[in-house]
Amino acid sequence: MEKETQNMKRLVVLLLILPFLSGCLFWGKKKGNPTESPEELYKSGEQALFSRKFGTAKERFKKLLESSPESEFSRTARLGLAEAYYRDGDYEEAAQAYQDYLELHPLSPNSDYVQYKLGMCYYKLMLPPDRDQSYTEKAIRAFEKLIRIYPTSPWALRGSQILKECRERLAQHDIYVGKFYYKVKEYKAAKLRFLSAYNQVKNGEVAAEALYWLGKTYEELGEKEKAMECYRKVVKEYGMWGDVDKAEDALEALKKGKKRKKFIFF
Repeated sequence: MEKETQNMKRLVVLLLILPFLSGCLFWGKKKGNPTESPEELYKSGEQALFSRKFGTAKERFKKLLESSPESEFSRTARLGLAEAYYRDGDYEEAAQAYQDYLELHPLSPNSDYVQYKLGMCYYKLMLPPDRDQSYTEKAIRAFEKLIRIYPTSPWALRGSQILKECRERLAQHDIYVGKFYYKVKEYKAAKLRFLSAYNQVKNGEVAAEALYWLGKTYEELGEKEKAMECYRKVVKEYGMWGDVDKAEDALEALKKGKKRKKFIFF
């Protein structure tokens, strides 16, 4: 009897504390954040981008695109993600994001701007003239496409100005390689590089330098008339070039039939 009484007491105590334990378990759980709507995700990403909190902006826009890819905010979120990458200096990721946007939203009213920013990503990634020029070539193609498809866009005007710089960079690379070929007496290969450099720009100091070295190369190939034509063009059309006196001296030496001393300028 006494044993049964003790068991009953234990049962009563257990029944009394069960609600308390259940409450502890319930309140001890972390409350999950309610699901954010696409609009809320977009606005928070936009605010983070405006505040230069690029990591947060990327996280917000990515979450929106993953959770609500068909949302009315997905297009602007995709552009926001590309902008966050770009402003954060991650130009390779930005280029991919802009490219994705153009492929998914080809008729977007922002397509001209996005095409411009795609070119700017590659422009930012360009390397010095003595390095690989793959990004320069990509930038050139992007800006040429911008100008071809959106000729009246203000972004096309900006792109055309940057395009000149890109072409100059590629021309400088051709001159650099051409000088190497000239130095090792591979004159035919050098000629092709200097011609390529000149055709890339045709104006300014880079064009003058390419034309001068093309003249020197023609001399080595025994094509005196072509060499003189190059030197004359440098003197006549690029008089402001810092080394125009070299072209003048070379032209005079050829007129007099003198053998000029060779110099390599790097």
